[in-house]
Amino acid sequence: MNPSLPSTAPLCCSAPAYQLFQSQLKQILTTPGLLKTSVAVSMHQLSEIDVKDIERQLNGYAKIVRSRVHGCQPQAMIAHLHHYLFDELGYAGNTEDYYAPSNSYLPMVLSSRRGLPITLSLIYKLVADKLGLKVYGVGLPGHFLIAVQTGRARMYIDPFSGGRCLSPEECRQRVESIFSDTVQWSDQMLKPVTHRMWISRMIQNLLHIFTTNQHWSDVAAMLELQMLLWPKQTQLKRDLGLVLARIDMPEPASRCLGEYLQANPDDPEKDELSDLLAKLSRW
Repeated sequence: MNPSLPSTAPLCCSAPAYQLFQSQLKQILTTPGLLKTSVAVSMHQLSEIDVKDIERQLNGYAKIVRSRVHGCQPQAMIAHLHHYLFDELGYAGNTEDYYAPSNSYLPMVLSSRRGLPITLSLIYKLVADKLGLKVYGVGLPGHFLIAVQTGRARMYIDPFSGGRCLSPEECRQRVESIFSDTVQWSDQMLKPVTHRMWISRMIQNLLHIFTTNQHWSDVAAMLELQMLLWPKQTQLKRDLGLVLARIDMPEPASRCLGEYLQANPDDPEKDELSDLLAKLSRW
């Protein structure tokens, strides 16, 4: 068991979601691992999800695209992939209900063909990988993209905008349009993200949504998954303890906060956390 987690985990995350997520961490560097961990995230709220059905759907997409390309030219493969995903199937961003949790759940995005930049990028990658294309995620602040490498050329693709191709300069403009002067552009932003970072950002999106809506049990569930991803980030244990205290789970909250303070005796909020821990112990 992950030593950073309470011994009774999962406390709030559904057991099937937690177990699938945990089982895939050893192969998260692979495309199947990326797929299954993303599905596991959705299983916290969705029941009766069959990973094999999702794999068959994505395989079907790739088979159709491949059947339309004569030869192995990557440019032709990309053109047919775009036409099929964005023109025929109509995948695009959900601009009408951007902050719905369903936009972060791969099975629901495959069904509705609407989602966030990061989930639409995931679908693009999962299909493109099956076609032999060199594809990776680009985690721009505020907007996730896909990059496709063809020889020395690199294309930046925005699945949220119907597969629009962007130049590096347009990527910079996109960031500046979102953050104005609060975020300084760096070419490092165009570097590939790891699969672990990809899944973590999906969970961060859900953490933001659930926190905004004060769905604290769901916040705790997402923190449990983040703790599996980042076992050395002890502040996640503190955050989980604080959320568990909100939802009247004093015993696991005390355990989380006590273990966190023991490992981080110099935390600047030590006094406040210690006071809360003392109150929890009297519940």
